[in-house]
Amino acid sequence: MPVNVGIKVEEQFESADQQRETAKLGMWAFLATELLLFSGLFLTALVTRVLHPDSVTAAALHLKFWIGATNTAILICSSLTMSVAIELSRMGRQRWMVRFMVLTAMIGIIFMMLKGYEYLEDYREHVMPFLPNYRYELAGDPASRLFIDLYFITTGLHALHLTVGICLMLVMAALASREGFLENHFNRIEIVGLYWHFIDLIWMIVFPTLYLLNR
Repeated sequence: MPVNVGIKVEEQFESADQQRETAKLGMWAFLATELLLFSGLFLTALVTRVLHPDSVTAAALHLKFWIGATNTAILICSSLTMSVAIELSRMGRQRWMVRFMVLTAMIGIIFMMLKGYEYLEDYREHVMPFLPNYRYELAGDPASRLFIDLYFITTGLHALHLTVGICLMLVMAALASREGFLENHFNRIEIVGLYWHFIDLIWMIVFPTLYLLNR
């Protein structure tokens, strides 16, 4: 039975629907500020690509394309499992909802493991900036170095957001495993789902901007 009635409504709200929509609006406002942050990085990368195509292409060839493509497929799968979890929450299927939330977090961890391996390879190849062993052969080219810096800043920020998302997912799954959770906190699953989908959306922009357009 859908959990649309019997939800605990805080005193500042007139109805459960108003409470849910207010929570969504708050999350959308937060995500809009995060999008502005990433947009500046994307715009800088694209402008650098237009002004210095040869330098950016030479730098982009050092990126691990297969890892970026694999992680794209992984996050698409995580969006699917998160959507299923949200739909299960609306149906009141709390146990299966928790299982799909944990599965979503596990998929996110797989993404982070691959990303960690990619960073390790960058370190071994002396491509990772800000470290003492940085001996990237194109470092003398300002445009190439800027692109590499943008790559690490952008993917690092995304990894930070994904780590927060994984922690939120696991904590919420632990809380949602308690009996009666959906009756009082139905909208929390949708709010966490919005954040997770935002993380996936950002990567869908990161992959073509950094990995595809510059090869």
